[in-house]
Amino acid sequence: MLMLLLDKLHGFQAIENRTKLDLQKQRMTINSKSPGMLAAALLVCALTLHKARAAEPVHIGFDGAYGIKTNTAAKSIERGVLAAMEEINAAGGVLGGRPLRLLTRDNQGLPARAKDNVAELAAVADMIGVLGGKYSPAIIESFGQGPALRVPLISVWGSADEITDATGSGSYVFRLSLKDSWGVQALLDRAARRYQTKRVCAVLPNTAWGRSSDSVLKKKNPKTDASIVFTAWYNWGDTSFTETLTSCRSSGGQAVILVANEKEAASFFQEMARLPVPQRFPVVAHWGMAGGVFHELAGNAVEAVDHQVIQTFTFIDNKRPAAQRLAKSLMAAGGFTSLAQIPSPVGAAHAYDMTHLLALAVNKAGSTNGAKVRQALEKLPSYQGAVRLYAPAFTAKSHEALGPDQVIFVKITPSGALSPQK
Repeated sequence: MLMLLLDKLHGFQAIENRTKLDLQKQRMTINSKSPGMLAAALLVCALTLHKARAAEPVHIGFDGAYGIKTNTAAKSIERGVLAAMEEINAAGGVLGGRPLRLLTRDNQGLPARAKDNVAELAAVADMIGVLGGKYSPAIIESFGQGPALRVPLISVWGSADEITDATGSGSYVFRLSLKDSWGVQALLDRAARRYQTKRVCAVLPNTAWGRSSDSVLKKKNPKTDASIVFTAWYNWGDTSFTETLTSCRSSGGQAVILVANEKEAASFFQEMARLPVPQRFPVVAHWGMAGGVFHELAGNAVEAVDHQVIQTFTFIDNKRPAAQRLAKSLMAAGGFTSLAQIPSPVGAAHAYDMTHLLALAVNKAGSTNGAKVRQALEKLPSYQGAVRLYAPAFTAKSHEALGPDQVIFVKITPSGALSPQK
C-alpha cells in the first residue's frame, strides 16, 4: 500500500514537472510576440497544475484492531469516518475540491504493531490526522511518537488518562472520547446511587487501561459515598473469576465495577450467573464490553446479571440532525433495520464528528501540513456534531473534546442492543 501511495506521489510530481516544462516552452515560443499571449499561456498552465492538485486526495488514517474477531469497534469507527467523508466529498471536499480518503491498518490489539502502523500512516503524503481505536495500551504506545511524526493523532475510543496527560505544550495528541478521570468516577457514582451501596469491589485488567482506572478510584470524589473495599487484577485471556467473586463477598462488597473487554466480561458474567441469585453482585462496567459481541459470548448470563455500562452517545431518541444523518448512513451501509442494531455506536459517532472537525481544520489551515492542521484544531469555530455542540472542540490548553456531561448508561440486551437507562 505504501509503495502504491509513493508511486502516486511520484506521478503527481511528474505532472507538475511536465507543467513547468510546458510553461518554459510556452515562454520560449511566445515571449517574442506579446505580453498578452504570455499571460494567457501562464493562465493555461496554472489551471492545468491546479486541476492536477485538485484530483489528489487528502488522507485520514485509522489504526484499529480489525484482527480481533469479537471486536466490533474497529468497523464501527471506520463506518463513522466513511459516513462523514461521503458528506464532505459530496459538498466539494476540502481545500477547494480535494476529496477525503480513508487509509486503515490492523494492529490486532498489539501495541508494537500499532506503533509501526501509526508511523506508516503518518508518513503518507497529505495525511491530516491518524485515529486510534479501542485499546488504550496500543494508543499509548503508538501516540507517544506524536512529536516526531508531526501529524495530529486522535483517540476516538481509548480512555486511559495517559493518552493525553503524558503530552505537553504543543502536543499533537487529541481525544474525542471518554476520559477515565471523569468516566471511571462516573462508574463509582452510578454504583452508589443506582444500587444504594457504599462498599464496591473493582475488577481491573493488568494493563495501562486498568491502571488508569485504578488511579481514579483511589482518588475518589469526596462527594461520592461509595468506596472500593477490594480490588482484583486479571490478565487478558483469563477465564476464571471464582476467587475474585469469593474475595469480593468476604470483603463485604455489594457491587462490582468491571473494567473489561467483551471476552473477559463474558467469562465474568457467566461465573456470576452460576451463583445463587442472592449472591450475585450488580455490575457497573466500563465500555470495552460494549465494543464487541459480548452478548454472543455471554449467552444467558446477559440477563442473569444486573448491569449498567457507561457510554457517551446513543442513537435512541437522539434528535440531533447530525446523529440522525449518521444513523441513516450506518443503517444503509450495515443493512440494519433498527437503530438498536447499530454496533458500537460511540465509535461511529466519535469518528464521524472527528472527521468533520478535521475537515474544518484543514480548510482553516489552508494546508495539509500537520503542524498547521494541529494549530487549526485548537482554533476551530463551533460545530454541531452527532455527540454534542463543540464550542469549541479543542483549545491550546485542552485537547479533550468531551466531558462528564456526555455520560449516559445503558444495559446490554440478549440481542446486543444498548438500551439507555435512567
